[in-house]
Amino acid sequence: MGNMSIRTKKFAIAMAAVAALAIAALLSWFFSKESTLGLFEWHPPWRRNFLLIGAAGLIPLLLGLIALPRLKDRSRKGGGALAAATLAFSALAILLALGLFSYAWSTAHSLATPIPSVTLVDPAIGIPGSGGAVHLSLSSDPHYGASTSDAAARTAIIKSVAAASPRRDAFLILGDNVETGMEDASWHEEAAELSSLLGGLPLRPLFGNHDGLIDGQYHFRKYFFPSSMRTDSGSPFYYSMSAGPAEIVVLNLLWGSESFGRAQAAWLEKTLSALPAGKQVIALSHCFFYASGYVDEYGLGYYDHPGTIARVAPILERHKVALVVSGHNHYMELLQHRGVKYALIGAMGGALDPEPSYHSPASLWFKQGVFGRLDLDISAAGIALAFRDRDGKALREDFIPAGKAGQ
Repeated sequence: MGNMSIRTKKFAIAMAAVAALAIAALLSWFFSKESTLGLFEWHPPWRRNFLLIGAAGLIPLLLGLIALPRLKDRSRKGGGALAAATLAFSALAILLALGLFSYAWSTAHSLATPIPSVTLVDPAIGIPGSGGAVHLSLSSDPHYGASTSDAAARTAIIKSVAAASPRRDAFLILGDNVETGMEDASWHEEAAELSSLLGGLPLRPLFGNHDGLIDGQYHFRKYFFPSSMRTDSGSPFYYSMSAGPAEIVVLNLLWGSESFGRAQAAWLEKTLSALPAGKQVIALSHCFFYASGYVDEYGLGYYDHPGTIARVAPILERHKVALVVSGHNHYMELLQHRGVKYALIGAMGGALDPEPSYHSPASLWFKQGVFGRLDLDISAAGIALAFRDRDGKALREDFIPAGKAGQ
């Protein structure tokens, strides 16, 4: 077919390689971000999307491999058509990679300024409290930006925390602050409301699976974890901090244990081992451990999480952690397993989950269909728990005596 045709075929194969590399780079960027691996594992439609993106890089590469023998043997027909198809699919794949990356990066790094000012708990300083006691309020899953969220309930909870007596020393939100982490407007709305209603009460949001979508960690850092803050782990997603007579251990568990890598596991073992004997320890995470729940529309079970139970719970139980508080499921629940109390408090306004089809054998108390929070009053005597509704009315109370955890 002439020298030009040979050069065209060579160029087509080179373009196929470039297309495959572009798609591979795009997927590598996606999966380097917090929450993406869990999104792939726990959300079948997104898994399909990622697989389709991967296929977009494989198709031109496969066409190029088919064309390669025809490049070496001029007597074989069809080389020109294959080269043209390879070029066309390669160009489309490269444009897809560039377009998706440009959109995702520019959206995820869009930032409206000025950022509303909130008083943040600095993990390096901790929550000192007063008079030997620390008073905390916790809730999870407000899902700012979601049309299904109950904004009135969310606002009522914040107001009741700000007005609580005794005054809270800090308010902690255990993740899923927003519906889609890459969208700046939701983060800005949350920070503005918290700034307006908390009245200077120190705040410490955690990172959730929705917060990470996609490259949402950029906004989390900008709004709630400025670069001036330091942690004992070096990560803004997991660390420990003092809370008067207790130690708080924050875990990075988003969809499950997929984010619990070797570095975090080693840090957790080292941190818990270094604490004085008998120290009261409270662990916080977004994803739950033991929980009642349901099966979603894709057939996935949101209850007694096999990943966190197998990989993380044994560490907490071995070190006699007193209490683990989580969100993710939009219920309120108190559970106990091997001497460790588990509290579920994903009730800060996100769409309430349905009546559970599965009731955890570890459950001590369960509440569905109610928004609210959990109050912890920590003293040398132990940890007093009070589950409260959106207006602060007590729904369930409990007490963990100091020195009794893990027994």
